[in-house]
Amino acid sequence: VLMINEVLGKLGVQDFQLKINHRQILNGIAEAIGATDKFSDICVGIDKLDKIGIDKVLLELSEKGVSAEAIEKLRPTLTLNGTLQEKLAYLQEMFLASPTGQKGLRDLQEVFKLLAVFEKAPDFPTDLHIDLDLTLARGLSYYTGAIFEVKILGVQVGSISGGGRYDDLTGAFGVPDLSGVGFSFGVDRLYDALEELQLFPAEATVATQILMIGFDEETYQYCMPYLYTLRQAGFATELYPTVEKQ
Repeated sequence: VLMINEVLGKLGVQDFQLKINHRQILNGIAEAIGATDKFSDICVGIDKLDKIGIDKVLLELSEKGVSAEAIEKLRPTLTLNGTLQEKLAYLQEMFLASPTGQKGLRDLQEVFKLLAVFEKAPDFPTDLHIDLDLTLARGLSYYTGAIFEVKILGVQVGSISGGGRYDDLTGAFGVPDLSGVGFSFGVDRLYDALEELQLFPAEATVATQILMIGFDEETYQYCMPYLYTLRQAGFATELYPTVEKQ
């Protein structure tokens, strides 16, 4: 959360949203509505909420065999709004009989508690742009805890970053029993968003101003210290990568 805020802040992005959820909260929702056997279908359905709307999502779930009773219990969760504390209180009530959901809720409360500690630092950002989104479902085949996704608001670009907690994802690559949290930026989408917001500094678009060429090994070596000096002086300078004999 802190790294994402710092990176986007340095890029000049002010209006973005970091959505966070938890794998065990999603499991807990399925448990609380009595549809644990339909967990995958429920996650696939709610992941489409932004694209097709709640009525079509619930219709799809019905067609996949989720009971009418479970769907009605799910509906308020999909339309839940309010402050972070109001959402946490809602989950607390919902998970009274769901140990799985309670575990996920405790994990996220710990995240928010740690962020509150950081907020005491001087010059700490007043807004971490974080929001608990109960409809966020991604990477469920490998994430085991917190999951998150970042969107820049006001641009026609999808999520520009995402990640989550994994307990043994590295096992698939020959390194078992190594847990952690990982995330990545979608560089192409981030580039498109910065371009749309006109956030690239003018100097970022300056091409090479000085090209140095060594015509033998001796002059090639001679150019190198001046390459550094020119760059330090603010000139976009390159040294042609091979010796070009006359």
